[in-house]
Amino acid sequence: MSTSSALIAALTSSDVRADQHRLLFIHAHPDDEAAQTGALTAWATGRGIAVAVLTCTRGEEGEYVPGTLADGDDLVTVRARELAGSLRELAVDAHAYLGTEPALREGAQPRHYRDSGMQWVAPGVAGPADTTDERTFTAAPIAEAAADAAAFAADFGATAIISYDQYGSYGHPDHVRAHEVAVETARVTGLPMLEVLSPVGPESDAGFTRLDASDGFRAAQRALAHYPTQMRVDGDELVHVGGQRTPIETSVGLRGVEVGA
Repeated sequence: MSTSSALIAALTSSDVRADQHRLLFIHAHPDDEAAQTGALTAWATGRGIAVAVLTCTRGEEGEYVPGTLADGDDLVTVRARELAGSLRELAVDAHAYLGTEPALREGAQPRHYRDSGMQWVAPGVAGPADTTDERTFTAAPIAEAAADAAAFAADFGATAIISYDQYGSYGHPDHVRAHEVAVETARVTGLPMLEVLSPVGPESDAGFTRLDASDGFRAAQRALAHYPTQMRVDGDELVHVGGQRTPIETSVGLRGVEVGA
């Protein structure tokens, strides 16, 4: 059994040993920790498993719900405040932005990885924006971003990494890059990595193990409610800034990622 497969088996067992796991979730933007893995994160922390969240960008290019920003409000500042509230609800133990201490490789200057932006290319599927610049997350060398992430993994004492699969949840370029950075981080640290099944990817859930994270549903709801600029909670669904509805996922598909040496 591979290390990743053993990790999935351990996490899904009825007698999971919380003290043996310290999970690092790598996410693209503020709100992804709640919208993409909120129930899973709360499920883990509810069992006493230590969890850290690494947010790669500040979400500068995100839309926002009209009327949710007061005059003079800065979207980045507001989203940081929303993120802090979400992390409290999910009982996350540690958080950092990629490129800032302690998620900063030794000898490097602090770096602000900017949101790369996106555009819709099909219903529910995002693709790259028409324009970008060298400051964006997707323009940064993967090796440098992974070195920053590895510094945070070491600081937290992570035993495993969790992020999106190659389709990045809904195709957002920053989500896809977060997957790539997570894979490289797993490679350089030697940590096992689990990827979360994307709802819009062409793959079925074959090869993924389903984890019932319904115990984390209420905490995920509360975490999501901290993001009025981005969405609103309607029962077991999210209504996003563009009006589209998606379920609050509690049946989470997990698969181990085998990385090369």
